[in-house]
Amino acid sequence: MTADLRSFLDKLQKNTPELIVRVDREVKPRWELSSVQKRLQADGDLPIMVFESVAGHQIPVVTNLFSTKKHLALALDTTPERVIERFGDAQINRIPPRKVLSGPVKDVVLTGDSANLDILPIVTHCEKDAGPYLTAGMTIARDPDSGELNAGIYRHLYLSPKTLTMNMAPLCHLAEITNRAQAKGVSVEAAIVLGHHPAMGMASQQRGAFGEYELETMGGLLGEPVDVVQAETIDVPVPADAEIIIEGRIRTDVWEDDGPFGDYWLYYAPPKPARVFEVTAITHRHNPLFHDVFPVGPEHLVLFSLGMEGVVFSQLKALVPQVLAINVPVSGSGNLVYVQIQKDFEGLGVNTALAALGAYRFKCAVVVDEDIDIYDDKSVLWAIMTRTQADRSFFTAPGSYISRVDPTGYPAYPGGPALLSTRLGIDATKPLNPDFPEVAEPPSALWRHIDLKDYLP
Repeated sequence: MTADLRSFLDKLQKNTPELIVRVDREVKPRWELSSVQKRLQADGDLPIMVFESVAGHQIPVVTNLFSTKKHLALALDTTPERVIERFGDAQINRIPPRKVLSGPVKDVVLTGDSANLDILPIVTHCEKDAGPYLTAGMTIARDPDSGELNAGIYRHLYLSPKTLTMNMAPLCHLAEITNRAQAKGVSVEAAIVLGHHPAMGMASQQRGAFGEYELETMGGLLGEPVDVVQAETIDVPVPADAEIIIEGRIRTDVWEDDGPFGDYWLYYAPPKPARVFEVTAITHRHNPLFHDVFPVGPEHLVLFSLGMEGVVFSQLKALVPQVLAINVPVSGSGNLVYVQIQKDFEGLGVNTALAALGAYRFKCAVVVDEDIDIYDDKSVLWAIMTRTQADRSFFTAPGSYISRVDPTGYPAYPGGPALLSTRLGIDATKPLNPDFPEVAEPPSALWRHIDLKDYLP
């Protein structure tokens, strides 16, 4: 069976039906759909959700594909602890896409006036968002200079039935492509892919060199080539088994305000100029599914953090062989990393924190011993409170670039942009002093292997 969104959902429905919730009641795409997600999230429940009936639309909405590491692991037939390893292997052992003549995404082809964004149930997520946003689409663009293909997930504000914003971080590869295209006075041909196997979203987060094509990494994750078919109106191959493709061109001579937008920091990002994407065609499967990511939910952060963890773990392991594992927790909004080490000399905790802060744009790095569960915030906080002294275990590094959306950023000079932050390192490892107290607990071999069904109703 071809790996796509439908095969993944069918597999979950068969093997882990408790992870899928289908909502039959009609919901409005403006605020109501996201409010259901927010309510579930507040109750600690994060199933994949299929909203079968969206007011004013014929297309269901699928959300929460990436809401926990367990979801990612199920998509890759592995365990949560091995997701990063699988992701790293896929970036090394990439499988190029396979060209095919056609595919399900060509079931319906809309061009001209029929290529209208209003057919899509684009969601307005937060109360003060500027409007409906596409949040889950992977944009595939062709560099007009080299002809190389590049893919990534960006946000798109609905402007009109024929136009969207294309909001890119200034340091991403697509920003480089569009800047070069602007210098030549040409637009960039691109396609926004909505709905495919979760491996597509994961692959979009790789932090590789320019020219390392994300669909090749997707193939590495799946263990088979991704079938691609030529787009209708642009020179870009698109996944043949996707649900929806929006074809078009990124204008390099037009800008529109994008924002406010509820972003992964869980604050509103203020309005900023963004490039404009003009729609030239929409193709989709029969009875397509529309994929949405709730931008202020854990799904955004779990997916966003995957690329960070893949890069940072490999770099840290090369610098500090004693590193055992890392975790970018949802609680840190992508700005916090926990690093677990096997400490064998004093000072290694500080050295590791420095290396972690240098490996990526983290605002804080916490280093802990191997007995601390880095996937449990409470366990890490306990280590900080019982194994540190603030004047010795904490250090700061001012004047770093973290993120353009840091609401506490400060300028490098009077009147300059507020883009700098101060980083924090915490060595929460215990000293190697043999007189340091032991952790108090019942015999580990006993309590870890007790079957509670033998004791509890």
